[in-house]
Amino acid sequence: MPQAAINGITLNYEVAGTGAPLLLIMGLGGTLDGWRKELPFLTDHFQVIYYDNRGVGQTTAPTDFTAYSMEHFAADAIGLLDHLGIERAHVWGVSMGGMIAQHVALNYPERVQGLVLGCTLSHYTNDPSNIPTLPAEFHAEASNLAPEAWVLELMLSGTQKSAEQVMQDSVRFNFAPAFVAAHPDVIEEYIEVGMRNHGPAHGFMGQWSAIMNHSTIERLPKLQHPTLVQHGDADALVPIGNGRLLAYLLPHAEFQLIPGSGHCYFIEQPELASQGVKAFLQSL
Repeated sequence: MPQAAINGITLNYEVAGTGAPLLLIMGLGGTLDGWRKELPFLTDHFQVIYYDNRGVGQTTAPTDFTAYSMEHFAADAIGLLDHLGIERAHVWGVSMGGMIAQHVALNYPERVQGLVLGCTLSHYTNDPSNIPTLPAEFHAEASNLAPEAWVLELMLSGTQKSAEQVMQDSVRFNFAPAFVAAHPDVIEEYIEVGMRNHGPAHGFMGQWSAIMNHSTIERLPKLQHPTLVQHGDADALVPIGNGRLLAYLLPHAEFQLIPGSGHCYFIEQPELASQGVKAFLQSL
């Protein structure tokens, strides 16, 4: 896989397909392999650029936590586009990658064409009452913003466990229970890929520290990019209210529900997710 020296780190990336550039940004602890289910549906329409964020995979994992912030991640994404000579691209980010994508669009608006935000949020909090300037008129359906306590406890206990146990535990909050029961082969592959790409504990915690400091809620109403917000209605890690809030705050947003899907909706229903992205981006 090609690598690039960007912002003091070595960044691991891949490019596939032809067409308009589409930058894919993966979430917490995930590597570029997390996009494997989407690629067959995207590469015939887009030049797809996907990569390992700092802290995971074959990209450098700084030991200093001050080297992890949404600003760092966004600058890495733009640095990769610069390295490839790409002036402007569509951007699709999921989970933490969706947070990074928001910062890319806000901090480098001229570099983004269309924006897709999947299973992500505008403000990290364990208590929805701590969210600043939550619109009073916002629909009650979006009041469910924080995950249940067991989800965070299970996720953050991973630094003390084996790679296999981490991946097995993550199935509980990343996938809809019905999908797990119906598709054991997909779950087995997910665990195997995650074990193979398991990164250092300090990289995971560095990424988590960036998430805890993430907030775009007061800036999003000024974002002018056409945006597609995707969210599974069985997401235990980032409850669906977060997606509805994003779509409410963004002035040019569409919302796509991925029914029956959990946090990893892009693995559970890759064709539906990709078709939604293609239709949206090609309409711009």
